[in-house]
Amino acid sequence: MIGDDDFKICDRKLRYKKDEYPLASIKSARVKTNALQDHILRITCIGLVVSSVVLMICPESLGLFTAPFAFSLGILSALASVRKYELQIEFQHSDETGLQWVSVAKSNQPKVKHLFEHQAVSILARI
Repeated sequence: MIGDDDFKICDRKLRYKKDEYPLASIKSARVKTNALQDHILRITCIGLVVSSVVLMICPESLGLFTAPFAFSLGILSALASVRKYELQIEFQHSDETGLQWVSVAKSNQPKVKHLFEHQAVSILARI
C-alpha cells in the first residue's frame, strides 16, 4: 500500500519511492479520478498496440491468426493494471517532448486518494 513516507520533497526534487522529479520541471499537480471512458480508451489502445506489433513481426498468414490473440492478451494485461486514482504532475521535459502530464502513482483505494490530494497540495506549495 502507498503510504505518506513513500513521498519526499527535498533537495529541490520530488521523490516517490525510487523515482525522482526535479521541482523546477514541475509546472502543476493534480489527482485524476479515472472514469469508465478513460479505462476503455486505455484498454483499447494497449490492445491495438500489442496486436499491431504482432502484425509487424509475424508473416502475413501467421499474423492474421495471432493478431486477435495478441489483442486479447493486450486487453487482459491492461485490465490487470487499471487504477481509479492517479497522482499526476505536469512535467516540462528537457528535450522536444515539451509539457506533459505524467502519472507519479496510481491506486484503487479511496484512502490513498486523500493522500494523493495532500501530496498535490504540498507539491503546488513548493513549486
